Order: sequence, then structure tokens, then C-alpha cells
Amino acid sequence: MIADPMKNLFCILLLLQMGALFGEGAEKPVISVYLPDYRVKVGDLKPRLYGTTHLVLFSAKPTEEGAVDFCRITPELLAFGRKARDTGDVKVTFCVGGWGRGNAFAGAVSTAENRNRFVDALVEFCESKQLDGIDIDWEFPKGNQEHADFALFLEALSGKLRSVNCILTVALGESRPLPEKCWPFIDQVNLMSYQPWWSKTDYDTYLSDSIELFLKSGLPPEKLILGVGFFAKEKAGKRRAVSWKKLVGENAVSLPESEHGFWPVGPEACDLRLKLIKEHGLGGVMVWDYGHDSFEPEHSLLRHLSAGLAE
Repeated sequence: MIADPMKNLFCILLLLQMGALFGEGAEKPVISVYLPDYRVKVGDLKPRLYGTTHLVLFSAKPTEEGAVDFCRITPELLAFGRKARDTGDVKVTFCVGGWGRGNAFAGAVSTAENRNRFVDALVEFCESKQLDGIDIDWEFPKGNQEHADFALFLEALSGKLRSVNCILTVALGESRPLPEKCWPFIDQVNLMSYQPWWSKTDYDTYLSDSIELFLKSGLPPEKLILGVGFFAKEKAGKRRAVSWKKLVGENAVSLPESEHGFWPVGPEACDLRLKLIKEHGLGGVMVWDYGHDSFEPEHSLLRHLSAGLAE
């Protein structure tokens, strides 16, 4: 492990290098990192951000009537976010929804009354906690009516957030772009392009096809943030997952035996994203999630991504 001052020095040098590469006033590549509530149980954890530009606190949960349960955006999570912002130029947002937490989205956006209640609750929380924006993770809208309702909700939420200088991001499945009319309301799309569902799918083709699908839908490339998972996932069978941090370091474990194998994890998976981001002119990379990364700087995938984007 290296001392904290050295970590801070690395981040400063990295940001200077990125500024020199992209020019004065130019947009820097996005490094958007999700931080679930269950990763932060105490308030004294020190962020290891390595060039992170967006930290997404995960997650609040909507109700069918458009109310929001914020109990998982804990004081400890918010304290971590404040420390992250103090370490550098980091936007701290919060997510609503996610796998298992977004089942009520359809009801929450189904009527004007519900949408207004939903928007007001989200923006009020964002302002009261002095956060920089909101990430919406509905997994997943179905059919024309739900997409139409979602578009109305995004338009209303975007308008209120922009009036208070906050951003709106949306997490989307790799095969599920929204209607083109939604894109102007959204500042960035966090593409959940972690692993193919089918074990026989070619990994490179899967990612390239996902990018092309979203770009053909009308999404500007600079708004597309390509996701990478910091975990190895079994290609079929039980689909077991193992955190990257468990696969490296002094007490590293091996992947379980599997007749199906595991999708790539580590520098190989990160480098593929970096290559595609640069080829297509995408806005940057998204990480699920902070807690899967190694605590050891020499093994940190977040550090690897930061350095790769600065090259």
C-alpha cells in the first residue's frame, strides 16, 4: 500500500495529464462509478477515486404512487460522497431504482399526478443533500405506453434539474435504447454493458453491437458511457460472480471450476472498453461497482482505466 499523500499526488498528476491531452476547457472523459449502500457501513472510509468524475450513490426506491424511499442513501453514503467531492473535481449524484428496486417505476410515471410527485421528491432530496444530480435506473420499461410515460417523466425531471444546475443520467440495458425524443433530456447514458447473456456470444461483437445500436438510435456518442463490471461472471450454468478484489493480491483466490468458463475481468476487459471508447468517440466509462475493485493501488482497475483514458 502507498501513503495517502502519494495517492492524492497520483490523482493530481493524472488530472493534469488529462487536461493537457484534451486541451484547456475541453470536456474530460467521464469515469462514472456506482457506490451501493452496502459498500459503506462506517463513516470514516477514505475514497480511492483515481480520476473518477462522477460518483453515483446507489440507490433510492420509488413507490407506485410516485413517492420515494430514500433510506438506502444512508448518512454514511452521503458522508463518503462529501469526502469524494473534497478530493477533487467529482460530481456526486444519487441513483433511484436498480435491479430489484425499480419494480414500481411503471406506476410512478403512469399519470401526471404521480410523475409530478416523483419529480418533486427527487429534486427536493437532491437539493437538500447538496448533490449534483440524479441517475435513473428502471430495469426495464416495456411497451409503447411505458416508454411514452418514461419520456414525459424524463422531460419533467430534466427541466427541474437544469433549473438548479444539476444533471440527469440514465442507466440502460445494452439492448434497450430509449426513443430518440428522450436523448435531449439526458446528460449521459450509463450503458450496462457488462457481459453477454448467452455464453456463445462473441465478447467483442457484443460490445460493438451495443454501441452501434445506441448510436443508430440517435444518441450523441459523447453522451454514451460504456459500462464495465469489476467482477468475473460465469458464462452459463449458475452464473456465479467473483469480485476482482478477490482474484488479486496476496490472498488471491482462483475462479471456481466451470464447464462454461467466465467472462473476462481485469485489465483485459478494461482495455477493450478503452479501445472502443476511443474508436467511437464515446464520453467515457462507467463502473459497477466501486466495492469490487482492489484496495491495492497496483491492482486497482479504476486506476488502470484512469491511466488508459489519459493516454
